[in-house]
Amino acid sequence: MPKSEGEQPYIAILIIVVFVAVGMATLMLAKHIARIEGNAVLVALLLIPVFLYLTITGKLDELKITSGGVSVRALRKSVSNVSDKVTEIGEYEEERSTYLGKLSQILKQAELLKEETPFCLIYADVDGLRLHSREIFLDERHQGLLTSKRRSEAKIRKETIDELDFALADAFCGEEERTQKNKKYDIFHLREPDITMIARHLNAKEAKAVAEQSQTLFKDRTGCTATIAIVSSHEDTRPRELDKIGLERLSRGKKHQRGDIYTVTLYL
Repeated sequence: MPKSEGEQPYIAILIIVVFVAVGMATLMLAKHIARIEGNAVLVALLLIPVFLYLTITGKLDELKITSGGVSVRALRKSVSNVSDKVTEIGEYEEERSTYLGKLSQILKQAELLKEETPFCLIYADVDGLRLHSREIFLDERHQGLLTSKRRSEAKIRKETIDELDFALADAFCGEEERTQKNKKYDIFHLREPDITMIARHLNAKEAKAVAEQSQTLFKDRTGCTATIAIVSSHEDTRPRELDKIGLERLSRGKKHQRGDIYTVTLYL
């Protein structure tokens, strides 16, 4: 019966322990009975368990012993893939940590000042972003534009998200002028969703007006729609919980009806 991947390292370690014991016994025999001296013997015996572990766990591609020494090609590409994934996750978490840190700062300031500072979180995601960027990319290639002048799909996606950023900012400033209040906002570009806005001194009704206006501006400028979820600061006092509510609400919105606005009253 084949062993699972979880059991494999333990079996490898058990085998290594056995070989270390045998290696130490061999070393004692070599030094005291066969009278073999030199650090090379000790180093070789100590490296054997390492090579065995890499071989058993499938992480050693090639081992060559020649007159000129030992040549090792260890650790398959899967290891580098894991490293790349860890780096990607680290960057993603850093972006979200910055956002959650700002959110925590706003909540703490309100608590210290013992005043209620209402704000809303606006989670916005471009509908069909990858399909949109693909169509534009193929269209530019079909037009025969030089490679140097053609935009990559990644750049097209970034520019589209930037347009959503501008639309939200413009809509927020318009709402500020209409209500004549000193409002502030912070915008973050995340992996999920595309954009998160902390709209300070804004209630749910005002936040919805900002969302509606931004959708109109965004569609006029790009032809795309955006699904938007709104979370009120009254729903929770913990940044991660507020973020969780926003992500869940946006996910439900994208499944039910894209291009619409999902406010605090829909899923409570």
